[in-house]
Amino acid sequence: MQYRSAENLNDRIQLHKRFTTSNQSWEDFVFSHLPQLNGKRLLALGCGNAIQWRVNRQRFAADAEIILTDLSEGMLQEARAGLVGDVRFTFRCMDATRLDFEDASFDVVTANHMLYHVPDIASTLAESARVLKSDGVMMTATNGANHMADLDGLLAEFWHAFEGTNTMSERFNLQNGAKQLHEWFSAVEKRLYSGDLWVTEAQALVDYAFSMPRVQQLIPSEQKEAMHVFFQARIDRLGGIQIRKETGLFLASQPKKAQRK
Repeated sequence: MQYRSAENLNDRIQLHKRFTTSNQSWEDFVFSHLPQLNGKRLLALGCGNAIQWRVNRQRFAADAEIILTDLSEGMLQEARAGLVGDVRFTFRCMDATRLDFEDASFDVVTANHMLYHVPDIASTLAESARVLKSDGVMMTATNGANHMADLDGLLAEFWHAFEGTNTMSERFNLQNGAKQLHEWFSAVEKRLYSGDLWVTEAQALVDYAFSMPRVQQLIPSEQKEAMHVFFQARIDRLGGIQIRKETGLFLASQPKKAQRK
């Protein structure tokens, strides 16, 4: 299971944090699009290791109520450890396609780079709309169709069986996400994050690559050392490896209510 623990996710996060060309961190970008949470309830779907919430911990209102959910107990274990003692946060192991909450009980719902993982995106969006108040908002972060295509090209050059796209976000991305959201929300806005990667350490890129499901499926782990040599040669020649990103988020409001089946 890709997310039984936070290990694969952490490898990916570290690459983006260490080698970004942006002046604004991803966590700050997301926070800047969240409404003020004074006296409000927020539900986070697929919170993962809760890095978004840990980094911005000091910025949330003292009376906010933030419920972090994930289908993986391993993810929640790391999330709890990073927010221990903070009474604003509670944690629930829960299936995002069937939320155990009352109708219209949240002011904000977030789904940070997770909708493309759930087996039934429509059910997840329907449930999100159901638990949101009429003036509530859903924030969904995702990638674009060309996100990190430069890395796909390098991996195909290294291992020819890797030909084709490796984007994990194909089912819900910046190109098709708005249409899916409009099924459950009357208003949808898109916000793009500006920043690429300039990677100067071969091992960090190897770790990232082998955190991805398709690499794990197609490239034997015995090839890690050879991949390191391949990336290092490129870094030695060019000074680094540029990987262009395409990522951002949607803000969906005016939820259309549906009865739970």
